[in-house]
Amino acid sequence: MDKSLTTIHKTTDYDKFNLKFGNRPIDNAHVKKIMRSMTEEFINVPIAVNKRYEIVDGQHRFTAAKALGLPIFYRFATENLLSIRRMNQNTKNWTINDFLASYVAIESREPGNIGPYTQFKWFKEATNFPNAICLMMLTDNRGARTDKFKDGDFTIPSGQFEVAKKQAKMINECGQYYDGYHRRSFIVALLFLFKDAEFSFKQFIKKLSMNRNKLYHCTSTQDYLDTIERLYNWGNKDKVKFRRHND
Repeated sequence: MDKSLTTIHKTTDYDKFNLKFGNRPIDNAHVKKIMRSMTEEFINVPIAVNKRYEIVDGQHRFTAAKALGLPIFYRFATENLLSIRRMNQNTKNWTINDFLASYVAIESREPGNIGPYTQFKWFKEATNFPNAICLMMLTDNRGARTDKFKDGDFTIPSGQFEVAKKQAKMINECGQYYDGYHRRSFIVALLFLFKDAEFSFKQFIKKLSMNRNKLYHCTSTQDYLDTIERLYNWGNKDKVKFRRHND
């Protein structure tokens, strides 16, 4: 093995190091937590850098040590950004937001700058929906998992971004009359109803505006579907029955 990869170096020359482009953003709360720990007991866990002195692992430890004026212990490593993500995914250090920020940074250097992760970020900020809901709506898949998202394989089907924007607009319109409009079960229920030929959002929002007290918090998607159906049929001579999500 190359001895340069196993040798631990020490320095207080903080300016020689750089944060690696595309790595997760610095979490200031995490830095403060590390600083408190270092103040109590400083353990010289080395950071990992590449040949350009870009920090590939340990950027929070570096930031905390620098703020306290402590020496930086470091080693040279061969990890690239992909291996950093995978390593942190396995150790559960990176959150979905960390992966998102990393891929958005990479996409910003590509022609057009409008990749799927950049679209995801825009949609999330525009709607204020949770990550799981954004993933569900942008993939048109209620069972969408985060594995592909973390691995960089996230894609948005053709036309789905515009569909999701229209759906989000309708969901947020419900907020005028129902304060639980961002609840996951409610959103999933509406996403299911948007695909039901018997359902008219115009009719639903009209009934909701007239009888907002008939829509209350439910614990499941199934309960929301039942509640919405009763509200939708209120005052109607001809009742409709919506499909259920397990039909």
